Formats: sequence, structure tokens, C-alpha cells
Amino acid sequence: MNQKAMKKPAARLKGVSLAMLIGTLIILTACNMGAGKATATPTAEPTSEPTPVPGSNEPSRGQAVINGIDVLVMESFPVQVNVVAAGDLPDTCTQIDEVISQLTGDTFRVAITTLRQPDPACAQMVVPFEQSISLDVDGLAAGTYQVSVNGVTGSFTLDTDNTLNNVNPSISGFVWHDLCSQTGTAVNDATEEKGCVPSPDGETVQADGKFQEGEPGIPGVKISLLAGDCTSATEGDEIFATTDESGAYSFEDLTPDTYCVFLDTDDEDNAAILEEGILTSPTSNGVPTNSVTVNLEEGESLAGINFGYDFLFLPVPESAKDCVNSFEYVQDLTVPDNSAFPPNVEFVAGWRLRNNGTCPWTKEYTVSFIGGDAMGATAIPLGKAVSPGQTLDVMATLTSPGTPGTYRSNWQLSDAEGNVFGINGEANDAFWVQIVVDASATFIGTPAPGSAVIGGVLWSDVCFLTNGTPSRGCVETESGSGFYRANGTFDASERPLPGITLILGQGACPEGGIPTPASRLATTVSDEKGIYRFEGLDAGIYCVAVDALSSENVDLLIPGNWTWPAPGTGRQGIRLALGEQRLTVDFGWQHMD
Repeated sequence: MNQKAMKKPAARLKGVSLAMLIGTLIILTACNMGAGKATATPTAEPTSEPTPVPGSNEPSRGQAVINGIDVLVMESFPVQVNVVAAGDLPDTCTQIDEVISQLTGDTFRVAITTLRQPDPACAQMVVPFEQSISLDVDGLAAGTYQVSVNGVTGSFTLDTDNTLNNVNPSISGFVWHDLCSQTGTAVNDATEEKGCVPSPDGETVQADGKFQEGEPGIPGVKISLLAGDCTSATEGDEIFATTDESGAYSFEDLTPDTYCVFLDTDDEDNAAILEEGILTSPTSNGVPTNSVTVNLEEGESLAGINFGYDFLFLPVPESAKDCVNSFEYVQDLTVPDNSAFPPNVEFVAGWRLRNNGTCPWTKEYTVSFIGGDAMGATAIPLGKAVSPGQTLDVMATLTSPGTPGTYRSNWQLSDAEGNVFGINGEANDAFWVQIVVDASATFIGTPAPGSAVIGGVLWSDVCFLTNGTPSRGCVETESGSGFYRANGTFDASERPLPGITLILGQGACPEGGIPTPASRLATTVSDEKGIYRFEGLDAGIYCVAVDALSSENVDLLIPGNWTWPAPGTGRQGIRLALGEQRLTVDFGWQHMD
């Protein structure tokens, strides 16, 4: 089962019955299928292009195009189920209108409708969206249930009846491992990673306090329940519950009252399990807290009183003991093969590797010399954990041999027990650095700090219709939709965009897209050829963004929208290696008349 805690939006019914809305939606679907469609059913391919009546000033309605759904099950009790639907709206005037859900037999049928106002100035471009829908699963019997959102299907399974059997109130929740492999790393030194956010003090990174699919529960943690509000409750008369193998706990047969749910990280038994780390959830005024006050009413049962814990040194979970060690070589970072060096000079060889196995790499893993010419180094500790799917940049300080010739140093990884493994887990497949020692070579040396560059070009991406026929450089937003946007490619006939202000931020791009004032490092303006550069940069994570609504850019860009790096996106996250020249960080903009 997929598991994730989500906030649930309320379906807006606007005073009419669910049956009437479902019926109206089916009629609208049939009306919007277009010529050549002989039949239409509720599961037919929906369209997000509402069909207005010609000459009408009334808003038009339709169904949203859904590209995929994710069914998320929360292992609290009673179980909560949310569906996250991802899709596209055809233009900037179309918006989500209704979210309607009903259970028929073992199938939840969900309809997401759209509303489009009659505005001829709409930008004809795809607008991606995500919609979270909470399913009403209280009281459902154990079994497998289907979910259909505008014809896109998924399913979930309840292992037990989703009904509370106790007469008296209860409190339940779970403790989970909130994953971030770089917890405690300085913000400026951290690489971009899903689930990692800046800590409250802004100095380091930590897990985000949000339960995500794949994050495991923590068994054996003792939870205390004290009488009274957490601000005044005292220890001594509390009762205890211990999390099971899934990290879940519960207090049953309680009387209606005010309680404090407390996770004591200093408790001797808990400290042995949690080791070094920090609580990330719940929070009070933005700061993580280890206690939650709850008020139980007669006949009420409260679920979802959860605690997130972020281990500082990412322990290997029990389920990973039989995992597979493997990695992928991504690229050289500093020394291209057959680079020439004088004899006896020190240089830094760097590689980017990706953990493509199933084992988390702990800080006890090493990069190990396994053959060829050692050139002075034999083992490099990772020093931090790397989860499956993440990349790691490795640097080895080597010295060129004193005798002219060609030299090659071969490397693999070793786990905490010293077992060596190669690329894709193969015993004999290594990555390497190969140099040529030449007494006449000029030593350039390892790139100096502050020598990296980010740059690119901004251009006006063009797409227009002539008598309904799209111009060269147009792409259809969806096959058969009749809506077009520019193709995101700087074609020969298109012009650059000079005078556009760009922002360089330190760290990953924030959720809102534009680096915050505190993270901004510099601004620059594109020249007459649309070219811009940020120079003098160190290795690290950066965000390049264009604020189209800023006072500097609004008159040059609006109305319009981005076509590159993605429709509607005017930002790019960049990870720079030492001395790297990243000069293809481009931005395409489509003006709207």
C-alpha cells in the first residue's frame, strides 16, 4: 500500500445533490465528446477543453484531463485514504470547479470538473495541476477497492475492517523515520534532495516533517499518555504504549478527557532506538515538539497523532539487511581521461556516482582503490549516508607519478563490512581516472574555488495560428485538443530577449519558484543577444530564476508564459562541480497578444 499523510480538501457541492452533479457531469461529458463520437460513457476519455455555446457569454464546463493518480493510504486507525490526481488544464482561463466522489459497490468514482470563463485573452497553453481528494473510508469492510478519477483508475486494499470496535474513545498514531540523508549538513554544502528542507535556524538541512511514501515506521518506541494539557501535565500517573513493527501505537478504552501524548526522546529505552537525531513532526509555531494535547469527547476516537524522527546518521533499516549494493557511474567532474600532467604534481580527481542498488550507503562505506596505479590514495570514506536513487560526488587527491607514461587508477565502493562492489554490482567493473605524465606538460591544476560559471540565453519562443493552421515552432498541448504552444526550442527565426533580469539563489529552488531575499546571491541582465552569465561561483547547489512579474521584467514579458525549461516554469536548479562551466541554462518565453 502506498502511504502518505495528506491534507484533504472538501468537495464543493454548492447546495445541490451529488446524484444531480454526477448526472449533469455525464451529460456534459457526452456533449463535449465532439463530432464522430458515436457513444459516450462515464469512463470515456475526458476532455479539459470546455465547450462554450457560440456567441454565449456564459461560462462553460467540462471534465479535467487526468494524466495519473496516486492512491495514498495512511497506516493510522481508522485508515485514511487520499487520492492525488495530476493533470493539465488547456488554458489560463480554465480552473478546477467541482470535486465529486461517490462509492458504488467496491468502486470510488471521482469526478473533477472544470469551469472556463468566456475571456478571449486566455493564454492557450497547458497549465499543470495536482488535486488532492480525501475518500470517505470510515466503516468500510476489509477488501480491495477501485478508484476511478475521470476514467483513470487505481486501487487500494484494507487489510482489516476500517471500524473502531471499542466503545470508549481511543488515541492512535505512529512514529516514522522521516528520511533525509543529509541531516546536519550546512545548507550551502547540501545537494538537492526530495524530503530535505532547511532547519528552523536556516543553518543546516533536515527532513521535512511530512510523511512520504516509502518512509518506514520505527518499532519499539515508547509513547506516554498523561492526564491534562501538555503545558501542565506531570509525569508519574501516565500510561504507556509501544509502537509495533509498522511504527503504530494506540491507547484504547479511554474516558473522555484532556490528554497529553508525549514522546520522551531522553527516555533510556527510546534513546537506544532513536540514537542521534531530531524530531521533525508535529510542530508548534513552526518548531518541532515532542508532545500533543488532545481533547477526547464521548464516543470519539482520535487517529493520526504522529511523530516524525530524522536520524542524523541514517541507520540501515532491518529490511535492508538482504539488500543489493550497486552504483552507477554518472560522469567525471574534474579530470578528463588522458589529461596531461607534469611529473610529481598533486591534482584532484572527481566522479559523480549514483546509488542504483537497494542498500542505503552509510557513512562507513568507502571509495576504494582496487588496482592499477594508486597515485597516493587507497580509500576515501563517504562520510555521509546516501539513499537509493541519490547521487554522490567523490573527490580523491592524487599525485602524478615521477616517470613519463600513461597511468590509470581503478576504483570501486566498499560497504561497512569491507565487501567491494563495482558498477551495477559487478565485481570487475570499476570507474577510473587515466592521465598522461609528460615532462613538457603545463600544469593547469585543479580548478580553483570560485571558478565555476552558470550562463545561458533567453529567447522569445514563437507560435501563432493562421486561419487555424499552426505556424512552424508550434506543438499541440495534447493530441487532438486544438490548443498549441511554442515548442521550447530556440529556432533560427526567433529573437533573443535582452534586458531581462535574472536572479541567482543559493541552494535548491524554493517551492514558490523565486529565491527568497535571504538566499539571493546576485542578479544579472541578459545582453542584446539574450545571453547572461553568473561568474565566480564555488561548487554547490544554485537556483537560477526569472521573476516575470517583477518591476524590471513585467513590461518586457507580460502577457505570456514560459515554454522552457518547462511550460509555466521560469526557474532551474543547478548542481555545479568545482570549476564547471554550465552555459546552457536557457529560458524560453512565449508572448501572448
